[in-house]
Amino acid sequence: MRNRAGRIGVKMKKIAVSLAGALILFTAACNQQASNTSSQSSAPADQSQAAAPATGGHTFTGEIMDSMCAGMGGHEQMLQGGKIKNAKECTLECAKMGAKYVLYNPATKTTYELDDQKKPEQFAAQKVTVTGSLDAATNTIHVESIAPAKS
Repeated sequence: MRNRAGRIGVKMKKIAVSLAGALILFTAACNQQASNTSSQSSAPADQSQAAAPATGGHTFTGEIMDSMCAGMGGHEQMLQGGKIKNAKECTLECAKMGAKYVLYNPATKTTYELDDQKKPEQFAAQKVTVTGSLDAATNTIHVESIAPAKS
């Protein structure tokens, strides 16, 4: 009896250590990407958007993503771990851990920060059109509205 209990205890410890290690790796990857994204300079997709005045009406298209994965150019690295099942789950989990919602244009590899962090949540990992004005100095879109992108 005692030997069996000892083996179960060892298995439980291995599981606990494995889970702790996975959590540490996930957190480290997210934190690393947050610092990469904040230090990354992202050019606007075209010059007319870069010169946009502080009042808006311009449209920007891309995917609502978290700032950590946008810094990596996508969710692939996070999805490889197996704990995260899809891009939407990844975006929402990273946002819970402190990442910001951003608009990422994969064609131009451009990341736009979004001043409104509530509206993008419902569009996590979706292709959208954001209407607003671009502050070119901070590469931040002052969000007026977000809608699913037309195909």
